Amino acid sequence: MLESHLNAIEDVLIAQSKTAQNAGHPNLRGGPREWFIRDFLIGHLPSTLEIGQGEIIDCDSKPNPPQHSYRPQVDVIIYRRDVPKITYSQSDSAYLAEGVMATIESKSVLTEIDLQKACKAAQVHKSLKRATFTGFASGNIPKKIITYMVAFDGPAKLSTVSGWLVNHVKQTNDLPNDLVDLIVVLGKGALWRLEAFPELKIPQATANNFWGYVDQPKGNLLTLFAHMLTWTGASSSPPNTLGYVSKVKFANVQIT
Repeated sequence: MLESHLNAIEDVLIAQSKTAQNAGHPNLRGGPREWFIRDFLIGHLPSTLEIGQGEIIDCDSKPNPPQHSYRPQVDVIIYRRDVPKITYSQSDSAYLAEGVMATIESKSVLTEIDLQKACKAAQVHKSLKRATFTGFASGNIPKKIITYMVAFDGPAKLSTVSGWLVNHVKQTNDLPNDLVDLIVVLGKGALWRLEAFPELKIPQATANNFWGYVDQPKGNLLTLFAHMLTWTGASSSPPNTLGYVSKVKFANVQIT
């Protein structure tokens, strides 16, 4: 049932994306991202979570940073409804790292440059301070923010994307565990960091292997949903946000 349902949605999203490509201006081709949010995320995630866009901050984030230190702007942020946020405008906010469960970079066509940018953003987000959760939670409690990429088109083979990641690590010396957790190219396949998705066991994987991938016309949205199921149970565990309280200082407190 679940597989058939999500495969049907994957087919619909691909078809909608092809329709949007007929638009006469690139700015009019943003429909697939909106459909992905409406038809998949909002319709399938628990009500304890909301979908937003903007930036992510922790208790040490600085206001008005210089240009070389700008915080990454995120297409899709999956956020706990019970955690406060800072609202900049009707559509953009700053989200506390403790409340961010995952980020999603949505692309019409996945390119190597897109992947490099996503890896850099993932590094920033995974380096943010996140106080440990308190209380009981079912499922996995992520120690770092989960990062996804979803593309409506891309290379014919996911081995190409794997090669991009290997080259990125060689050129930058970035740690694989600080990069994107799961990449989905609808209608083409999926790639995931092995340590980020241990439930998908690969017997031949060794300590020197970092990514697994599969080429498949269907089952890619299902793979994304299955990974989300590993952490959605933690979205109701009380967060620890005392790091922000410690930033409150008074010059002269009077006690009566």
